[in-house]
Amino acid sequence: MKVLFLARSDIFTVKGGDTVQIENTAKELGGIGVEVDVATCPKVDFVKYDIVHVFQLDWVPETYFYVKKAKDAGKPIVLSPIHHAEYEVKRFDDIYTFGLRKVVGMVVKKQEHRDILKNLYRSLFDRSKFIPTLKGLVFGYRYSQKRALELCDIVVVQTNKEAEDLAKTYAVQFQWVKIVNGVSEEFYTTTTFVDKLAVGDYVICVGRIEARKNQLKIIEAVKLLRQEKGFQKYNLVFIGKLSNHHKSYVEKFAAELRNNPWIQHPGFIPQELIPSYFHFAKAGVSASWFETTGLTSLEALFCGTNVVAAGVSNRIFLEEFCGKADRGIQSGIEGAQISYGPPNRLSSLNVHIWLDPVFTEWQKSFVCFIGGFGSSAQGVVQYLRVERPADSVIDGIINSLRCFFYSKFSSHQTNRKVQESRS
Repeated sequence: MKVLFLARSDIFTVKGGDTVQIENTAKELGGIGVEVDVATCPKVDFVKYDIVHVFQLDWVPETYFYVKKAKDAGKPIVLSPIHHAEYEVKRFDDIYTFGLRKVVGMVVKKQEHRDILKNLYRSLFDRSKFIPTLKGLVFGYRYSQKRALELCDIVVVQTNKEAEDLAKTYAVQFQWVKIVNGVSEEFYTTTTFVDKLAVGDYVICVGRIEARKNQLKIIEAVKLLRQEKGFQKYNLVFIGKLSNHHKSYVEKFAAELRNNPWIQHPGFIPQELIPSYFHFAKAGVSASWFETTGLTSLEALFCGTNVVAAGVSNRIFLEEFCGKADRGIQSGIEGAQISYGPPNRLSSLNVHIWLDPVFTEWQKSFVCFIGGFGSSAQGVVQYLRVERPADSVIDGIINSLRCFFYSKFSSHQTNRKVQESRS
């Protein structure tokens, strides 16, 4: 069997989670004898392929035209939309943007029009996007996305919520299947970890440096945490490329690096080396305004690291992956006080998730005890209810990190034989 993967034009120059998903899926399919080609433009010979798999729906002007050409060639089409709820994106654009994007958001209120302007702006620097963007304007941006969903034979989603939101946003019915992303092999086969940073205790955040990932709020939280007794020597490590689309934000991030020597930014790290960076961290933090799935949080868990994560999608993804616990084992936290239920094994990891990066609701968290490692993580989810409202993402991060650091459960209690070394 021969399969064609069609991706955004800059999939290998502006790498993201979709790059990892495409590369790993192609690798695993190759392992079972399926030949996979990856293309970034529709100028390919569709005849020689049995299936066409298109990636990304949001913000990508090429998708509809990929799907249309594959349909005209009579090929079965799979779509992985990697969809973000429009209301989450709009809230982010309304509240937490910088520079030109902030000015545009003040003038242009409809999210569809904002997305069109973003693509037009990016087309100035990537000419391959210019024609698809103009065609999208002619056909209608949302109409093109709706037609892409209608023309596909099957849509692959990460959660039930993603499928529901697609149907609601585009007012369309389509066939879908939920296939949850796993982690790359190195995250559960690595047994030798090397502390490449050698900075002592640190908190880690992995992801492209951009406003959506909320790194500046993480910095504010750790600044405050470092003022407390026992945390003065904690460091903060960011791994990821600097975004080309968020220059004002990146400048603010660079200023924080210059002014705070306890913040480290090694830059982009190859996927196969990241397990060691996760393993020696006290906690991994994902404070993104929105994500399709909490994949970096899952990777951290497999490396023996506690996780603090924001957002409904993170909660749903990790909850479904780990499984639910009996709601009867709820307990409350307030400030630095936390009460843990007994883990099902000694090899336990903790996950705290709050639902809203701006805390317009009550803060909610849960603890996920992972009972083992292997090709999949098995465990239960234990919910914790905060007894007071929180007014900022900073409070959420600080309280969750306190819980981990004060907990008697070590983030490195694993049931694997681990050889640790320092460089």
